[in-house]
Order: sequence, then C-alpha cells, then structure tokens
Amino acid sequence: MRKLSFPVIICILLLVACSKSDRRSPVNLSHALRLVDSIAVNGEQLYYIAIYADYPDYKPVAAKDEGITCVDDVGRFLEVLENEILHNDNRNLLPTVKGLTKFLLYMCRADGLWYNFLETDGRINTTHVNSQADFGWWATRGIRGLTAAYLTLKQFPNESELLEQIDKCLRTTLKQMDSDLAKYPLKVAGDFGSAVPAWLVKSAPDMNGELLLALCKLQGSGDFELRPAIQKIAEGLVGFQLRREGHPLDGLYFCWENTWHDWGANQPLALLEAFKITSDSTFFKSVQIWADNFVPFLIKNKLPREITLNKDGSYQTTALPQIAYGINALYSGIQTFANLSNEDRFKRYAERIFNWFNGDNPARMRMYWPETGVTFDGIDEDKKVNRNSGAESTIEGLLAQQRKYYRN
Repeated sequence: MRKLSFPVIICILLLVACSKSDRRSPVNLSHALRLVDSIAVNGEQLYYIAIYADYPDYKPVAAKDEGITCVDDVGRFLEVLENEILHNDNRNLLPTVKGLTKFLLYMCRADGLWYNFLETDGRINTTHVNSQADFGWWATRGIRGLTAAYLTLKQFPNESELLEQIDKCLRTTLKQMDSDLAKYPLKVAGDFGSAVPAWLVKSAPDMNGELLLALCKLQGSGDFELRPAIQKIAEGLVGFQLRREGHPLDGLYFCWENTWHDWGANQPLALLEAFKITSDSTFFKSVQIWADNFVPFLIKNKLPREITLNKDGSYQTTALPQIAYGINALYSGIQTFANLSNEDRFKRYAERIFNWFNGDNPARMRMYWPETGVTFDGIDEDKKVNRNSGAESTIEGLLAQQRKYYRN
C-alpha cells in the first residue's frame, strides 16, 4: 500500500466542483476541497479529508500518533457534500462522495465496530485510544457519514452497487445499539439523586444525540424502520435534561455525568428531528424549555464552552477555548427551533449565536471567511485566534453556513 497524489483528472474535477459551488452555492467549498486527497488501499482509491491544515499556506499536516485522516471528519464532510448535491445539484462532487464513502466502509469492521484514524501508508491505526475498534463517537460519525452518502447516492440509479454496500454496513453496525436499548425503560441513580435512563449507548447523552440525528435521517429515507429506537433514544435525552425551575441552568442537557459542554451538544437538534418523526410533543416541549431558559443564559454569558453543576446547585463555567464545533451545535438547535416555532425572539437568539462566525466573539474577529471557505480553528484561552483551519473547524463552519441558508 502506498500513498498516491490525486490524478490530474481528479484535481480538475475538484476545481470545477469548487468553482461551480462558488457560483451556485451560498457557501465556499474551496478550502475544504483542497484538504481532500486519496490513497490506494487494497486496490481501491479511498478519499479522505486531512485532519490539520496550518496557517498561512494551509497545507495539510499529519496528526502525530493519530494519522492523516479520521472517520470523525470524513463522516461530517459527507453531510456538507450531501447538502450541496441535494440543494444545488452539484454533481461534480459525486466522485468525492463515492471516494469518501469507500473510506468509511473500509474503517468499519464486519461486526459493526469502527476504527477512526488512517495512517500515511494506508494502515488503520488500531491502537490509539481514539481509534480502537468501538461503537462510540467515531462510530456515530461514521453512521452519520454513511447516512449522508446513502441519501445522496439514492438520487443516482447507477450507484446501486455502492448503495447496497452502505445499506449492509448500516444495518450491521446499528445492531450494536440493540443491547443498550434493550435496557429500556430501566433507570439508575443519577448524579443528583434523581434517576436517569440506563439505555443510552455508553451513557453518553451527547453521543446519543449524534446517533439520533442519523437514525432520523435514515427513517426519513423510507428504507429503514427505526421508530422504536428513535423513540427510546429521544426519551433518554429528555431524561438527562436539568429541570429546576428558577435555576439559571434550567433546561440544560447534560452531555456527560454532571457536565454540559457545547462540543457536539446536538441533543436539542436531535430531539426536534425526533419530534418531526414521532409527533411526540414531549420532545418539542423539552427543547422549548432549553430555548426559553438555557439559551438566554448562554448568550448572556458570552457562549461559555463548558459548565459543571455541583450537587448543591452551584456551578462553574469555562469560557474558552471556543471552536466552530461547539458554536454550530448551539446554532443548529436554536435555528431549527426558531424555524418550527416561528417566534422572533428565537430567531434573534439564533442570529446572535451565528454571528460568532462574523466577529461577535471574545476575539472580535471574523472566524469564517466566505472568500476562501476557511474557518479558523478557534479562540484560545488568551482570546487569541488560532488561524489554522483543519477539517473539523472547516466542516462545522460550512455546516453552520448551510443551515443558515438552506434552513435544513
């Protein structure tokens, strides 16, 4: 196995896709597509997106002890491409979708467990703590990516063979959640005396929110029957919501144990998608409490990164660092709720959070640059901007832009 640079024809296709995207799309894929490369593995050309890209030239940089790419990023980038193809009919992106899909299929084992990092020589990193075979964070991102690929490739009859591979992989890996969901409706003692759901995968509400997003999209395809799982996971997320009327954090969704953090905190968005499928008003009302109480608290406190709640009701906030990954999760939830409720105050909340990308942030600097498609990697503890622009920040910035303009 050896690393190959893109053939000239692929480079041309990517440049054409980029230029067309700039003309036809409200978002700029130029920088993201420049982070895309390919590698030959077992006779297949796998596409990937580089983990890191450093300022000022933004050439991809390998991650020490990790690899050149990861399922976490490829999965989310496929959602960006899905949006561009389905909203703008940008078919020049199809070869990239197929190549990235083959990468994800390579990273999923036959038993439905996933690895995360790929080495420069095409070997899978099976030893790093964030790449060992598991059904956890990188599995949920892989499932999100394969879901995006599935919905995209369904539009192209000639892609039936790859579509069948995706279908088989998804059905296999989704069985991994069955043992946890079988515990429904069991509850166990929580950190604050009240019982909490015992049936969420790894007892991680934030990760289950990511999983629920993919399940809802698959259910919407009409090819999967996932309503029971959607109902149970959504109920589980509601069970991890703080309900203390009059408390400053009322409506907060715990992400892990007694902590909330914005990184990947997509529970509100996932619950709204579950509401659309199940019509269970409990999910909508849960997010309304979050939007009425916790979102204004976050805005008033300049969008802190993390909050830890103590048993006596006191809490500690961590302001920085801030990254697009966290801001997009907040924005996606409140923007979707604003769309459903059609209330002006929630629209204002959404606009305030979105404007973090435009300079309304502790560094007072624009974070997303529409001229290039670059989203800076974040604002550090000293309020200085990290001007690097790797895959995650680039992708999350693009997803936020797409949500604003497509209202998806």
